[in-house]
Amino acid sequence: MTTQIVDITELSPEEMEKSYLEYRKACYDIVYRNSLTTGVLDKFTSAITFNDFVRQLPVASNKLGAAQLLLDALVKYGALERVDEAPARYQAVKNPATPDVDEGLLELATGKRSLEELRHGENYVGIINALSQSGNPVSASFDGDHIGVWEEVLQAPFYRYSRVQAVREITSNGGRMLDLACGPGFGLAEIAEIVGPQASSPIVGVEISPDFVASASRRNQASPNVYVLRSDLERPLDFLAEGFFDGAMIVGAYHFLRDKEPLWNTAQRLLRSGGVFCIAYALSKMGTYDQEIMDLRFSLREPATYQPSRDDVLGMAAAHGFKTRREFGLGAWRWYSFEKK
Repeated sequence: MTTQIVDITELSPEEMEKSYLEYRKACYDIVYRNSLTTGVLDKFTSAITFNDFVRQLPVASNKLGAAQLLLDALVKYGALERVDEAPARYQAVKNPATPDVDEGLLELATGKRSLEELRHGENYVGIINALSQSGNPVSASFDGDHIGVWEEVLQAPFYRYSRVQAVREITSNGGRMLDLACGPGFGLAEIAEIVGPQASSPIVGVEISPDFVASASRRNQASPNVYVLRSDLERPLDFLAEGFFDGAMIVGAYHFLRDKEPLWNTAQRLLRSGGVFCIAYALSKMGTYDQEIMDLRFSLREPATYQPSRDDVLGMAAAHGFKTRREFGLGAWRWYSFEKK
């Protein structure tokens, strides 16, 4: 398979998920290989308990949850097996089967042309070292020091796919658009490209990070109908007019909200009847193949995530007067669109 003639935004959700899960298969392999080179798997030549493992590594007291997730990921990969319960003991599997990664699918999802290229650039390799430290060296906060990191992530093909689908979904419904947690402004630019530079169709971005507000403003300075405002989505956006917007989206940020009720109240208040609300790239508790690896990754990030289930999201939508239009998933990452009744 080649990506030379493939526009990923035109793939079906099923095709995109297939390539995304191939990427996560590679991520499990990266964690396994790093566990080999750092000697982690040597500790399991005979069966030991989790408590034995965290003493031997040793693991920082605030990283015990992440250490358990590492073992869960190695079990999922097939490098460890549970040989007892209550308490569980773990033992290394001799010569575990290594995955045969389809590099064409990998390139579709990530833009990386080989598994080897992905290994060199992937920050999963820092996980083992992070377990012994109280801080989170593999995390990236939403500030100016990490904008380069975030801009690279936000343009990754699998992430961009979810965002572009959201942009298309909400702009099919009118021109007055709201991008909640707009980050450095990629979604605003994509909305503006579709809506056009019409002063009568304002596009409003709301973002809590002052550095991201500045970045989004610079990125969209050529579009006079794009406005970027700083505010907190866990508080009411009282400065915006009721029923004004035709569409609203939140991409890649829903799982960072501890209290999601204010967001739903905002969507219900600001959208007109028939308005579309899209939640895209929301990390969720789904039990999919990538769940352990994603939980491990985000256990070492700041700020913390508050992952909903599918039932959580659909329940909130119904309680706030929305009906479901469409949904799909890229593994544990979920995508929904709703219409205000």
